[in-house]
Amino acid sequence: LIADFTKNWTRPDNIFGTEHITDALIECTMNPSQRGPCTDHLPIITIIELKTPKMDKTPQCNWRNVDWTDFNDKLKTLLSPYSAIPLASNDKFQIAAKRMTKAITDTIDQCIPHSRPSPHSKRWWTKDLSNFCRHVNHLSCQAYQMRAILNHPCHDELKRTRHQY
Repeated sequence: LIADFTKNWTRPDNIFGTEHITDALIECTMNPSQRGPCTDHLPIITIIELKTPKMDKTPQCNWRNVDWTDFNDKLKTLLSPYSAIPLASNDKFQIAAKRMTKAITDTIDQCIPHSRPSPHSKRWWTKDLSNFCRHVNHLSCQAYQMRAILNHPCHDELKRTRHQY
């Protein structure tokens, strides 16, 4: 920082940070060569090493993109050879449970697409949220076009929709 009248160099009084950030601080310097025209401040270059949480990189089942009619048809095909019989004993029950479990897992392996998400992806973000975001943006543009008409219904609709978003 340079004083206006005396042109003396000064330093800022306030430094914001916590004790926890000092371990992650790699470099904190200023660069006078990047000083903007007609400014009294110098850019402070701070490099902080932050660790971002990584997701598991194993491919996972993408349950959102399942063709459920195809899934049900394949499951019926795998379960059709076995007739519905009363399960009178524990052994018969265990055998039937193993058959059903195998049929379900085989159907999952055949019909469910796998996805390899980015390690930085937002797991909570869905296609519905993307569509809703586009709708809010459309309403925002419409409200901007009608900004001179204060009682236009698009303003109320935008307010309600943003509140839901």
